[in-house]
Amino acid sequence: MSFIKYLKERWITYIFIIFTFTFSVIVYKLDTSFNITKSNANYIMAGWVILFLIFVAMDYGISCYRVKKFKKYCSLNTSSQDVDEFSYPMDREYAKLIHNMAVRYEDFKAHVSTKFSDQLEFITKWIHDVKVPISAIRLILENHEQDIPSGFYQGVDTELFSVEQSVQRVFYEIKSNSLHDDYKIEKISTKKLIAHTLKGYSNFFSYKKLNISILGDAYDVLTDEKWSGYILSQIISNAVKYTPNNGDIIISTDKVENEITISIKNSGKGILQKDIGQVFNKGYTSSEDRNGMKATGYGLYLSKKLSDRLGHRLTVESQYGQSATFHLTFIENSTLHQMVIS
Repeated sequence: MSFIKYLKERWITYIFIIFTFTFSVIVYKLDTSFNITKSNANYIMAGWVILFLIFVAMDYGISCYRVKKFKKYCSLNTSSQDVDEFSYPMDREYAKLIHNMAVRYEDFKAHVSTKFSDQLEFITKWIHDVKVPISAIRLILENHEQDIPSGFYQGVDTELFSVEQSVQRVFYEIKSNSLHDDYKIEKISTKKLIAHTLKGYSNFFSYKKLNISILGDAYDVLTDEKWSGYILSQIISNAVKYTPNNGDIIISTDKVENEITISIKNSGKGILQKDIGQVFNKGYTSSEDRNGMKATGYGLYLSKKLSDRLGHRLTVESQYGQSATFHLTFIENSTLHQMVIS
C-alpha cells in the first residue's frame, strides 16, 4: 500500500492529532500563568514530534502488513478456520465476508457449469442429429438432379450448403473453447489441405463460373488438419461470396524461411481500407452488395480465433475495387515440434 493511500485511509486520525497538538500550543501561548521555561517547552515539542513520527512509521508498517495479509488470504483457497488467524476484529469481519462470498461464488459456478454441460450436451447431440436429415436431403437432391430445373437445383443446393455451414460453425465454436482436448498436431501437405477444402465448393465455382488457379509448390506444415481445413474453408467461402460471376480466385503457397503461407486472392470490390481492421471482429459484415451465400459475420472471426490458438497467423490485405487477399501463415516453432515428438 502506498503512503498516499495510507493517508487517505487514516486522515481522520491525523486531523485529530494535529488538532490536539494545535490546541495545546494555543493554550500554552495564551495562558501567561503557565509556568514552564522556553527550553522545556522546546524539549516537549521535540518529543511530541519524535513520538508522532514513530507513531506514523509503526502505524504505516502495521497497515501495510494487514493489507498484505488480507490480499494473501483473498488469493488462496481459504476456509472459515483461516479467519481466526487475523488479529484485528475488523480484519476478521472482512475475512468472513470474503469467505462467504467465495462459498457462494463456488456454488454458483458449480451450478452454471452443470447447466452449461447439460446445454452443451444437448447442442452437441442436436448437431449430430441434424446432420442426418441434411445428408438425406442432399442425397435426394442429387438423385433427382436430372428431374428438376437447374435454377431450382442451384437454389436449393446453395441454401442447403448454408445450413451445413451454420451447423458446422456451431460445432467448431463449441469445440474451440476446448481446443486443447481435441487437436492432433502433425505434418500435413498444403496441397492436401487445399484440395480437401476445395471439394466442398466445386458446385459454387461452377454456378458462378469462377476461374480457379492454384500456384506454388506443396509444403509440409505442422498443424491440425481438421481445424486448419475449417479455417481455409471459411476463407474460400468468403472468396466465393464476394467474387463476381466469371471472376478469379488464386490460391498460392509460398515459403519464406520458417514460414509457409497459403494466400487466397479473389477479384472483386475488395475491402475498404478503413474496414480492414474490422474484418475479423465478431459480427462484422461488409456493407457491399452480396450475392450467393448469405453473410453472418462470424466465419472469419472464428477463423482468426482458431488460427491464433493453433499458433498460426491469419491476415488480410486488399486493393479496393480490385481484389482482397487472405494469408494463412504456418510458423515452424519449438512448441509445435514438441507436440509432434510427444
